[in-house]
Amino acid sequence: MDIYQEQIRDIFGTTDLNQLRQYAAQLKSVPCTQKNPRNAGRKSCLSEDQIVDIVELHNSGFSAAAIADKYEVSRQTIYKYLDKAQHFSDDPNYTLRINYMNRQQLCTTIDVDFRHEKIKIKNYTDKIPLRAFGVVEEPSWKDFEIFLQDRCLPSSRAGIKEILRDMGVPFYDPLLIIEKTEGRIAGDHQWMQLIKRPAA
Repeated sequence: MDIYQEQIRDIFGTTDLNQLRQYAAQLKSVPCTQKNPRNAGRKSCLSEDQIVDIVELHNSGFSAAAIADKYEVSRQTIYKYLDKAQHFSDDPNYTLRINYMNRQQLCTTIDVDFRHEKIKIKNYTDKIPLRAFGVVEEPSWKDFEIFLQDRCLPSSRAGIKEILRDMGVPFYDPLLIIEKTEGRIAGDHQWMQLIKRPAA
């Protein structure tokens, strides 16, 4: 057995051509978010939930190498997903993406166009209470403003000026507050990941 056959056996557990052909046929029918039949090699692509986690780890200071080790992919793959996450829309007017999460599950993406005051959303769950806008499929800018207000402390709260000062927020603005709090509130497990498009 030569070195190449040994490497094939180490990866796939066999050098039998018929069995290798069977593995190849199975892999063609397996979605990219699933592992291959023998966990061989590296994963070809990652789920939306995993991409959110990659961005979160990157923002927390983890190196590309550490993230790559966690997901058993190359560093180049991690960089690719980070770049894709930042360039989330072909329309340059959409400068912010909000990933609305329930624990580690992506529920809704919200792409924000501040210039024209409009948003685009995509839901990833059939559970209406977990969606950012419930049953509303095409929310308005006003719906978006109400949504942000609902995910942060109210402007009427006692001592709000002191709270904002302690948070490092210069004035009451729901989005600025959410940048600090991730939109977390008592009573549920939902939060937001904000991704800003890099300046051109």
